[in-house]
Amino acid sequence: MNKHKLVLGITFMLVVVFLSNLKSSAQDPNFHIYICFGQSNMEGQGPIEAQDKVVDERFKTFQALDCSNLSRTKAEWYTAVPPTCQCWSRLSPADYFGRTMVANLPDSITIGIVNVAIGGCDIRLFDKDIYEDYDSTYTDSWFTDKVEAYEWNPYQYLIDLAKLAQQDGVIKGILLHQGETNTGQAEWPTYVKKIYNDMLTDLSLDAESTPILAGEVLDVAGACCSSMNSIINRLPDTIPNSFVISSDNLTGQDYAHFDSEGYRRFGRRYAVQMLSIMGYEAINIETECGTVGESWKTKKDAKASNGAYITITDGMVSTSSAPTDAAGTVEMTFSVSKDTTYYLFCRFDNPGTDADAYWVKVDDGEYVLYDNLTTSGWEWIELSSFDLTAGNHTLSLAYAEDSGKIDKLVLKNAQITPVDVAEEAPNLCTPEISASGITDKINADNGYSLEQNYPNPFNGNTTISFKMPQKTYVSLKLYNLLGVEIAELAGREFQAGKNSIEFSLAELSEGTYFYTLKAGKYLETRKMVLLAD
Repeated sequence: MNKHKLVLGITFMLVVVFLSNLKSSAQDPNFHIYICFGQSNMEGQGPIEAQDKVVDERFKTFQALDCSNLSRTKAEWYTAVPPTCQCWSRLSPADYFGRTMVANLPDSITIGIVNVAIGGCDIRLFDKDIYEDYDSTYTDSWFTDKVEAYEWNPYQYLIDLAKLAQQDGVIKGILLHQGETNTGQAEWPTYVKKIYNDMLTDLSLDAESTPILAGEVLDVAGACCSSMNSIINRLPDTIPNSFVISSDNLTGQDYAHFDSEGYRRFGRRYAVQMLSIMGYEAINIETECGTVGESWKTKKDAKASNGAYITITDGMVSTSSAPTDAAGTVEMTFSVSKDTTYYLFCRFDNPGTDADAYWVKVDDGEYVLYDNLTTSGWEWIELSSFDLTAGNHTLSLAYAEDSGKIDKLVLKNAQITPVDVAEEAPNLCTPEISASGITDKINADNGYSLEQNYPNPFNGNTTISFKMPQKTYVSLKLYNLLGVEIAELAGREFQAGKNSIEFSLAELSEGTYFYTLKAGKYLETRKMVLLAD
């Protein structure tokens, strides 16, 4: 070999190594990156509204395509104003995943997403060994144009983008939403495992520190593919570090796609799961889902989390001591996973200094008065901190001044104030709205009704009755105060008219439970109280 060529070759190699080390040294460990892929719901089908265009600069998207309409260039980081997938895509769960992450992490952390998704695709379009068999799943141009934009190999296109993104930050996880096209295919978890393992290898990632979060498909009356959820829920049996994100009670705009609010709530659910994996804990409590005393009222407000809040009846004032009767209190049960300090935040709408005080206690402690909590509309206020042990606890509110409004509570093991309505509460219920010139129920019955169980409270058998205008498949489920499903009391078709189910909960502990009936588009929840023998 020519000596000059040898020197040039060595020099070139040294330059490459130097540049590689330079890139590596520029990698920011506080820049957390998430790989997103799937089909149309991950691509984004929700109309982008004004509220979606206000985005924290700590949430970034790595542009996947050159988009002149967005003034964005491929392989550059931008503030993640939607669309964050393709040039003309819309709102997706990745959008509110990122927003929720930055809202619940220290200011030093930045979140980035790399999103490559194709509406209508088979999951195997992302299998690098057989993708060519699926790049024409549909021959229509709406599909083939998208595949072509990713150079006919979406998997490699995503990997190449991810490798560039890795020069700036650290990949912390993978978000997947796909399954509609593969509905009924029991092998789907195996297909996903192959792609996941390829990603780990090609991006030099460790399985134990790189979870994959997969969302269920839309599950509403008339949905095309909800039967696929039973298969999606088997993914953790195939991939140990995988987590399934529920689509329960999320709303849709058609037979396959979530609507904008559905995407927002779905994205928050992805984030809640990821934050939990990271060790951050946020216990979200809807006040109207607790045991609400008779001196309190539950009211409807579209700006409140779960569409409802609680307020004290006019004239009920007790600033010198906390009320001792159950009518004046709201009791909420919650569970924490660690022995540590938890910070209590509350979302208030308190109009003035005569309507901004409440009594609060945890477990069997003394009530503490919190005053001077005036807000301008709905605002979060940090109340206090508590050293709690892992397990179940009770948080109690009591009235001090009337006219104030309480939406929800959040307990966090990090002193970071929630934003907007915060993450979705796990014990989301259907509020029983107090009457006073507003609709008594959130759900229009259309001939359906769910009755209060009888007797209630009870300590033996009890009966739940419901009416339907036509023969319908009915799901009747029982939940505890934390929103955890305890049992399915019914899951079959019932005849039109009045139907009744009698059952016993003798094996359960004394306490308050919720039962939810779902029949077509009708959804209703009621509360029952089980007494000890």
